[in-house]
Amino acid sequence: QFDIELPGQKSQKAIQDEIRSVIRQITATVTFLPLLESACAFDLLIYTDKDLAVPAKWEESGPQFIANSEEVRLRSFTTTIHKVNTTVAYKKDSVP
Repeated sequence: QFDIELPGQKSQKAIQDEIRSVIRQITATVTFLPLLESACAFDLLIYTDKDLAVPAKWEESGPQFIANSEEVRLRSFTTTIHKVNTTVAYKKDSVP
């Protein structure tokens, strides 16, 4: 999940450094998120304003909620246009 806000000015190098930092953190989540025992796919869910034009290859959907879920807040980053907050949401294991 990405929460986006509109911040001020920033250099391209600073933006790229922040994005790299988020990618490193996502990669490092294997140390604290549940292990996946089978191959899986991930969907990116991006919330935008209703009147915002979206890229042609994107699909529109409603909110996606995971019942019995945990969320882990990851780093955020800003560009000269947006602030992006990242969260990983996953279904908790059922306890018998």
